[in-house]
Amino acid sequence: MRLALVTPAAKREVRREQLRRGRDTALALRQAFPGVDHVRLDFRFQSDGSTTPAVQSRTLHQAARAFFEFPCPFADCDGQFNLGSAVRVAVAGPAHRTTGELECCGKRRMRLGAPDPCQLRLTYTVTAVFESAR
Repeated sequence: MRLALVTPAAKREVRREQLRRGRDTALALRQAFPGVDHVRLDFRFQSDGSTTPAVQSRTLHQAARAFFEFPCPFADCDGQFNLGSAVRVAVAGPAHRTTGELECCGKRRMRLGAPDPCQLRLTYTVTAVFESAR
C-alpha cells in the first residue's frame, strides 16, 4: 500500500482546477441574467496579520461566465469566497446593488505545524448594470 503525500501546493492545484471547471460550466452572464449589461464586484480586505491584500475590482460583461467564486488572495490559503447569492440579490433588488462581508474559512500554513484559520475578511460591493441603464 502506497500513501500519497498531499502537499499544500497539490491542494492549491486541486482548488484551482475545481474553480476552473466551475467557471467553464457556468452559463454566460447574458444567459444567467438576461438584460444585465455587466456586473461590477469591488473587494476590500481586512486582516489581523501584517499583510493585507490590495483593493480589487472586477467587471464581468455579458460574454463572461456567471461564476462568482473567487479564491482567497493569500497564496498559502485553501479558502474561497462565494458571491453568487450577493450577485442574485443585486440583480433582483430595486437598487441593483448590494454590500456585505464574508470571512474566509480556509486554512493557512503560516508556520510549521498545523495550519491556522485564515479569517481574512472581505467587504464587497456588487453592482448590476442593466442594458437599459447604459
